[in-house]
Amino acid sequence: MNPNPPKQSASLSLHTDARTANAVPRPVSAFARMDEAGHVIARHAHDRDQLIYAIRGVMTIEALGSIWTIPSSYSLWIPAHVLHSVRMDTEVEMRTLYLQPGIVHAPTDECQVRAVSPLLRELIIRAMAIAPLYDEQGADGRLMQVIVDEIRQQQKWPFSLKLPTDRRLARIARFLLQSLDDSASIADLGAQVGLSERSIIRRFPQETGLTLHRWRQQAKLMRAFALADDGRPIGDIAQALGYSTPSAFAKMFRKMFNQSPRTML
Repeated sequence: MNPNPPKQSASLSLHTDARTANAVPRPVSAFARMDEAGHVIARHAHDRDQLIYAIRGVMTIEALGSIWTIPSSYSLWIPAHVLHSVRMDTEVEMRTLYLQPGIVHAPTDECQVRAVSPLLRELIIRAMAIAPLYDEQGADGRLMQVIVDEIRQQQKWPFSLKLPTDRRLARIARFLLQSLDDSASIADLGAQVGLSERSIIRRFPQETGLTLHRWRQQAKLMRAFALADDGRPIGDIAQALGYSTPSAFAKMFRKMFNQSPRTML
């Protein structure tokens, strides 16, 4: 018998599953789970707005034709009824809040990466221990209201990557996401899917808002958060993502995030 069996996905909150958490007759409900690296939660939607957050680990979430890599200092706001899937890039301890639509004013057709302050982090952890049918007029109800107030003040960050709708461009994008250290030229990538270099240069920005080069660079920087969560030093991260030197990686990181990788990773 294996003395160290692999961990299984598990619910850690007072709710038994996400569906139950969505159905509780309260303005805010909390749900927790833990998943191994590589686990995928298939496409689904909720009847409530969702703030999905991990106190540990990195997730990649796909919805509305875009992907987001969410490190542990950030969360993703997902409006009610939006189909989304979640892939665990590392082992993840997820903490999710479900909110009745309209409590937090936000677009109904747009997901948003939001920074999680130290205060909001502790409030979310505390919410996991609150009984589902909490007294809305008591201490637990007041704590949930403070959480709502903090969510309303969250800072938004541009961490998303739009995926092309064109089947051939999408194949290129998926390949790049799986091979971030690959240095194939645009012409080589096009040859794999039957598109000319000129067509890719013209059509990729039309579908994603970014040139293929910029899209690839942003995908690499998003992946850097998962590598950092695994404890990789900056030099190893730069090498794994195909950068010639750590300074080249740091330069591109600062260009996108206006901060050095050492302050964010």
